[in-house]
Order: sequence, then C-alpha cells, then structure tokens
Amino acid sequence: MMAAAPSAATLGGRALDSLLALAACGLGGFLAWHYPLAPFAATGLFALAGVAAFRRPAWLPLLVPALLPVIGLAPWSGWLSFEEIDLLVLALAGGAYANRALLGHRRPASGRRGAWTLAALLALSLLISMQRGFDDAGGFVFGWTQGYDDPMNSVRIGKSFFLALLLTPLLRWQLRDPARQAGRKLAWGLAIGLGGAALAVLWERLAFTDLLNFSSDYRTTALFWEMHVGGAALDGWLLLTMPFALWVQRHARTPGQHALALGLIAIAVYAALTTFSRGVYLALLVTLPLLAWQTRPRRGGAKHPGQALWPPQRWAAALLTLAAMAALVFTGGGYRALAALLGVIAVALATPRVLRGIAAIQMIAGILLGLMLGGALALLADFLPKGPYLLHFALAALLIAALWLLPGLFRGTQRIFAVAGLLAASVTAANVAAHWGGDDALWGMLAALAPLLAVACWAAFAARPLWPDAPRWQAAFLCAAVAASAVVAVFIGGAYMGGRFSTSLADLEARQDHWSLSASLLQTPQDRWLGKGLGRYPANYFFAIPDGKFPGTYRIAEEDGNAWLVITGARHPMSFGDIFRVSQRLPFDARGPFIVALKFRALTDVTLHVEVCEKHLLYVGGCVIGNTNAKRGDDWQSATIRLTGARLGGGPWYAPRMRMFSIGVANESGAADIGEIVLIGPDGRRPLANGGFAEGMAHWFFSSDHDHLPWHAKNIIINILFDQGYFGLAAFLALTAAALWRLNLGRAREHELAPYLSAAIIGFLVVGIFDSLLDVPRLAMMFYILVLAAWGLSGSSQPLSRRSDAGPRPATPSP
Repeated sequence: MMAAAPSAATLGGRALDSLLALAACGLGGFLAWHYPLAPFAATGLFALAGVAAFRRPAWLPLLVPALLPVIGLAPWSGWLSFEEIDLLVLALAGGAYANRALLGHRRPASGRRGAWTLAALLALSLLISMQRGFDDAGGFVFGWTQGYDDPMNSVRIGKSFFLALLLTPLLRWQLRDPARQAGRKLAWGLAIGLGGAALAVLWERLAFTDLLNFSSDYRTTALFWEMHVGGAALDGWLLLTMPFALWVQRHARTPGQHALALGLIAIAVYAALTTFSRGVYLALLVTLPLLAWQTRPRRGGAKHPGQALWPPQRWAAALLTLAAMAALVFTGGGYRALAALLGVIAVALATPRVLRGIAAIQMIAGILLGLMLGGALALLADFLPKGPYLLHFALAALLIAALWLLPGLFRGTQRIFAVAGLLAASVTAANVAAHWGGDDALWGMLAALAPLLAVACWAAFAARPLWPDAPRWQAAFLCAAVAASAVVAVFIGGAYMGGRFSTSLADLEARQDHWSLSASLLQTPQDRWLGKGLGRYPANYFFAIPDGKFPGTYRIAEEDGNAWLVITGARHPMSFGDIFRVSQRLPFDARGPFIVALKFRALTDVTLHVEVCEKHLLYVGGCVIGNTNAKRGDDWQSATIRLTGARLGGGPWYAPRMRMFSIGVANESGAADIGEIVLIGPDGRRPLANGGFAEGMAHWFFSSDHDHLPWHAKNIIINILFDQGYFGLAAFLALTAAALWRLNLGRAREHELAPYLSAAIIGFLVVGIFDSLLDVPRLAMMFYILVLAAWGLSGSSQPLSRRSDAGPRPATPSP
C-alpha cells in the first residue's frame, strides 16, 4: 500500500520547525563566531552541540539545567549581553528542531490554549518593555560588551523568556512520549546542576575561607558571576533545584545511587547554609515541609524497600529533637563533640534490629559490660596521640560495620555485645566532649545521650519497630541529623549569622524603604502600566537617588577611531571594599611582583587605585596594591606603579585561588579616562588582554563589591513592575499562578514531577520576596522553563497513590 500523504498541518509544522532550526543555528553561529575568548573553538563546539542534539534530542532536558550553573565565563570574556548558555540553548534547539523537521517525528497536539495565550501576553509585554528600554537609553545601539546602563541591557534581560519559549515545544514533545523519559531527564539535569553549583561552593570555601568557619562574613557565590553587583543568583538556583535532589534520593535504585543522592543533599544543604541568606532559609522552611506533605506515603501505595511510614509531623519532631541535642553538645564541645554524637546516633539507629527479643537480664549485663569497656577505652585514650577521637570513631565504625555486615554475630546471648558496644560508644563520646571542652561539654553530651539511649532501649523492647530497619532509610535519617547539626553550628558557632538575624527587623525596614523608592521611579501613567523598560533599573536609579548612594560607573568612549575607558568613583567616602572596580582575570600562576603602566587623563582631582588580588568575585584573599594621584587636566598622563604587599600564595593545590587585576577610583566623586593599562610580571610577560580598550570591554569585567542596592530592585514583584508595569506583572502572575494551580489542583497533579516542580517554583518566588531574581538571565530562563513545563505535564498513568517509587525503569532513549 502507498503511504498516506502528509497532511497540511504536518507540512506546516515541518516548515515551522525548519525555520526555527535555521534561525537558532544562524543566530547561535553568529554569536559563537564573535565570542571574545576563542571564536574558532566556540564555533566548533556550537556545531558539535547542534549535531549531538540532532542525533539525540532526548538529552536536551538534561543538558541545559546540568550545564547552566557552570558555563558562565563573563569574568573572562567580558560578555554581559550574551552568555555561553545562550550558545548552548541555540545549538541544542537548532539540532532538535532540525531533527523534527527532517525526520518527521510525531508532534504533540497544540492544546493548552490557555498556556499559550498567557505566554503570548507575557511575550508581548516583554517586547513592549524592550522597546521602551531602548527609548529610555536614547535609542538602540548594538554592542558586544555594553554595560547595565546601555540599550543592550534590555536585550540581556528580555532574551531569557524567549529562549525558554524556544525550548518549550521541544520539551513538550519529549514529555508527551513516555519512552523518552523527558521528565526524569529534566529532574536529573536539575539535580546535576545543583551538584555542580554546590561543588563550586565547596571549592570557593576551601580556597578563600574554611569549610567550618561560620564567623567570617564571606558569603558564597559559586560560579554565578551575576552576583558581581550583589543579588541572589545562587539563592534562586538552589531553591529551583533542591527539590530534585530529593527526587533523586527517592528514585535511587542501588546503594551506590542512594549514597550519591545523600551526598548531593549534604553538599546542597551546606551550600544553602553558607549563603547566609535569610531568604534561602525561609524558602526552605516553606518548600521542604510542603514537598514532604505532597510526597508522603499514601495508604496502599507502593513504596521503596524500607520506606518509612513516618508522617511529616514525626519527621519534624525528630529534626527538632536532633537540633536540640546538637545544641546541647555543640555549645561546649564544638565540632569534635558533635561528630562524636553523630557517631553514637548512627550506632543507635542500627542496634535495635539485632536486640529484638533480648531478655532484661541480658540488657543489664550488656549495659554493665559497655560501661566497663567504655571506661577502659577512656583510660587508654590518655596514652595515645589524639586518643579520645581515634578510639571513639574507630569503635563507632567497627560497630556500624558489624551491625550491618555481620548481624548474625548478635544472636541469643551475643546480643549483650551489641548493647555493650552502644554503651561503650556513648562513654567514648562523652570522653571526646570532656577532652575538648571540659565539664561544660561533658554535661551537654550526657544530656544529649540520655534521651538517645532511652529511645534505643524503647526500640529494643517495642512490639513494633519504631523506625525501619532498611539501611537506606537509616542513612537518610543520619543525613537529616547531619543537616540539623549543621544548622545549629551555623547559628551557634558563627557570630555572623547570629548578627544577621539580630538585625532582621532593621534590615527589613531598610528593604521596604528601598522598595518604596524603586516604585516611586514610575512617575507617569505610561510608566506604571508599561514600565520604564527592560533592564533600565540601574540607570534610572543612578539618576534618581541621592549622590550618597551612587556606587560608581564606567563606559567606553570613542573618538577618531580611538577608544578609552571612562571610570567614575562613588559619591561617598570609600573604604577598600567600596571602590567600584573594572577588572580582568589573570592566570593562576601570576604571582608577581607586578608593575602597572597607565596612560590616563584626570577628569577631576583623582586617586587611581590598582591591585592584583586573589579574588573570586566579591571577597579578596591576598592583594598587592598601588595608587597614583593626579590633578584635573586635559592632557594625557603616564604613570608607573609598583604594586606592593605580601607575595600572593595561591591557596591549597586542591582549591587554587583565582587572581584578578582591578582598577578603580579611590576618592569620592573622582573620575578619569583610562587610555591604556599594561601589567608587567617578573618575567616581563604582559598578561592583560585588550589593555587599550580597542575591543570595548572584551575580557574586562566590573564589580561593585559592597554597594548592591543601586543595581537591584530587591523584590521580584517590584522588579517586574518597574520593567514591565502592571500589564507585564499581571501576565507574569497569571502564567505562574496557572502553572501552580495545574501542578497542585489541576490535571498535572498526579504526575510524579508535579510536587517537585511546584516546590521549585514556590521556593524561587519566596526568595524573590527579597531579591529581583529575574534580572539574572540564565536563572530567569530556567524558571520560565519550569513554569512552561508544568503545562506540558499530563495526568500520569502512575498517580501518586498507585505508582511505584522504586526508581526509574530501564529504557532505551529514543533519538
């Protein structure tokens, strides 16, 4: 039989896919060819990504979120308007649309008219606001390296939604085909993206502070360069992705996968804690209980092996109890005693499974034997280097291994040895506390151990297990205990977080004043209904605020084919951290000594500050510094500055410190033209690129290390209102609210991803109460992708009340 001719709708769909593929590939190839760092390599990688997406479009939902937090290279490239994530999205979209157009794969029904209507209204608002932004900036002028007060900033902000919109039909196409497992790939991609950001946090803390130093005011930024003027990019990303770490944990199929999932949760919690963000803490307090309630085990539902039937309230009680125990121990005994307590908790979790049926006399005998053994180990510890710690953790590890790997050792009368082991571990833990913190730490440890041992004894004699025997459940509980202990350590062991909470009311009042000032910038009815224009907040704020809040700025000036940097200092007295800096990354091995040769023109009496610092983004390690002073004049001057200070160390080998050259104006209201900068190292090498600014700001980057309010509305609603007015705000709220309705009350609520998507969106919005997250383009794009993905979910064939959470079944991915 002859194949049926394609319908007009099918031909039209293929034609549209072809146009989208050509547009994405053409635009992306153009951007890649002009990439400042390595255009040939960028173009080649762009082509490879497009071919990979053509061959395997099913991997698109995984790759975008997995790579999003780790491929931002603006501090090296100088690109602000365009980013590496734009190249990735355009390459993957171009390849995937070409696949649909050429291979004719089945397209989903158009459907969801409500979603497309709301998306179209938001797109219209963004286009109107983009044009208003161009007008507010004095007209559109294209530039590769424009800043936040230039017209290209409107493009920078607006492209996020349109990139998400470009990916939406592809994602819906994937979600409609169960064989592609697109929902699971999206969840895995978000979890991997969370892991990448959390590992960057670990590197940053190891390089510039210390993992357990919670008193320093160092707040982590990971690889989110957008925080060079403050903001909450990392905060928003953590809340968008944290729920999917829990999805991975629930769907782990092997002990190895489960261990990796728990490790991911642990480093993600650490990353969240070291943001020292009250908004992050509040968002987690809102979203995690909500997610726990939505994913609670249902009566008659299939469960993981050993999955607990604990309701959320029992988990809440357990976590509060663990936190109280940790506070008792940490106050006097510090991290060492807290670690010893966690060791006893691990043993206590595993012990009751081998004690069931034990006689009371055996319990008493085991307690006496354990006290004697623990006392002997405490005496022996005095004769060994770091004996209390060595013996306690060796005993705890031995007991855990024996309880899980060789449970047959504890049968009949042998059960007394399990009791003895638990008591001995408790005694050695008390010895750790006394050794480190004296009597106060000892009493705190005893107060924490008493209820722990009482519960363990109760569990041994209870008719029904108080908690599951499954190792993965107990590992998850121990991970929760570690998280609760970490929270306690941050608040008790670090003066910085306590200080931030003590000033919360004053900070909220200051934030409310900032919101009022920001809203007052909309002065005409047209401003209020349509907004000032996308990305115009910094420029308008600079001209509207009192001089004392002006943080400094820069621009590139040109005349007769010559270019130079115009840099202006803050209009208030400055400390070292208040200097507005224009910077460039240096190689890791650039250690100095350094000499800086400057060509400049003083627009006012000016003090020019130059430095090479071990610096990631906002906080510095070591620095070598120099200054030069000049009187106002019309002539170009030259200066040679030798940078002085301690030799840069570089940090540990496993966490090397980045280095950055910076120039700024160090006096109030100073300004200068910078014609050329030459940095000379000890071997005569000149590591700065584009030192004469002939390529604009290519390879250069700027930062406002302390002054952050002038750059952000600090509230997602105020930010949208300023950029897009009431019309844009209404479209945004309608689209987001409709997605949440669908995930929680509509047809998508039975889909396995629905609770996690809902928690991610809600957590992002809670953080957005205190920061304007949508001015971070790659973060905004991912948020819009999740909101639009909610419309692609249909009622699952495996509803929450019936489907198995035993993990993803193996399937061959479709091309």
